[in-house]
Amino acid sequence: MLGLVNMMNYVDRNILSVLITPIKTEFGVSDEAMGLLTGLAFIVVHSLFGLPLARLADRTSRRTVIAAGVAVWSGMTAFMGMASSFGQLAFLRMGVGIGEAAGAPPSHSLLSDYFPAAKRATALSLFGMGVYAGTMFGYFAAGSLGEEFGWRMTFVAVGLPGLLLALLVGATVREPVRAAPAADESILFVLRYLASKPSFVFLMMAASFHAIAAYAAIVWTPTFYVRAHGMSLSQVGLWLGLVSGVGGALGALSGGLLADRLGRSDQRWYAWVATAVAFLAAPTGLLAYLVAEDGRTSLFFYFAFILMIGAYNGPLHAMNQFLAKPRMRSTSVAIQLLIVNLIGGIIGPWVVGRASDVLRPEYGEAGIRHAMWATVVVGVCLASVFYFATSIHLRRNIAEANEP
Repeated sequence: MLGLVNMMNYVDRNILSVLITPIKTEFGVSDEAMGLLTGLAFIVVHSLFGLPLARLADRTSRRTVIAAGVAVWSGMTAFMGMASSFGQLAFLRMGVGIGEAAGAPPSHSLLSDYFPAAKRATALSLFGMGVYAGTMFGYFAAGSLGEEFGWRMTFVAVGLPGLLLALLVGATVREPVRAAPAADESILFVLRYLASKPSFVFLMMAASFHAIAAYAAIVWTPTFYVRAHGMSLSQVGLWLGLVSGVGGALGALSGGLLADRLGRSDQRWYAWVATAVAFLAAPTGLLAYLVAEDGRTSLFFYFAFILMIGAYNGPLHAMNQFLAKPRMRSTSVAIQLLIVNLIGGIIGPWVVGRASDVLRPEYGEAGIRHAMWATVVVGVCLASVFYFATSIHLRRNIAEANEP
């Protein structure tokens, strides 16, 4: 059920990426404006509301917080189809961000109680597969419904089923007894504790640069294939849905399994696995966006790129939960999302949109090709460096989190 919640989170979040062209045409805005709509309008509220909602989940029922969040983001998604101006669309996109802030942090905390530490990366990877399943179904829905019924009906059709999902969460998800008694520490206390751990600081830097590449890819790759390879919305929805869904899910699962297997002998393997897959994402991304002129060849390399991007999920989230004390786990995820989203979620989509506008006089619509490869390659290379830095203090900081 939590995996289904995560999937619907990313369905509702990512359908906008496929619908950029018709929305831009109707409202007459620039690529930069669409980059801000997909990034800034969502990420700022998503990140800021994540902290108080996560602290609420650490102190009360995580199940209730998740169910309420699903209802809010689903309703706001449906209302986006009724927006009469670009400003209204941005306001409703912010509402989606507020609702989705209640999804991942309490879910990670629940899963960390359900599963022992030795299986946690695998469990979080299975949960993380919802990211790619959601992206896949979001691309499918936006491509087929958007072409057949228009972008407005697409938002309505995708948003409404989430209201039923909110009821199912409340009725079926089990709230386990937590491993530690309730604590009254403030968000500031948790921030200070985590900031005192060098491995957590390096982990957040790595995740932020990884997110710059990932958000840029998720938001702008559909538009890249429309402009650079002449694909229709339905073709983009089909092919990117398959590539992103299958490649990302396989990457997420394999990364978690590998990290748990190797991490039995040395916990630093969680960081080393993330280092390796981030490094390998650079050449595959370069080939997908810059080198491959044929659409099918580009999709082949994009599949490899998404496989590598997905493989960091389990190790990253497992390390986050290892470094936090039990009653800090939801808040720790929210802090990660705040840092990562404000850096990656805003900068990634905006940089590509801005660079595309700047390059248009020289390269025309193909300018997005250069904006894409430069953003993703720089992002994953820097992420690889900081994942490795995380490993230096990782074992000691994990031991400190397990102290009474």
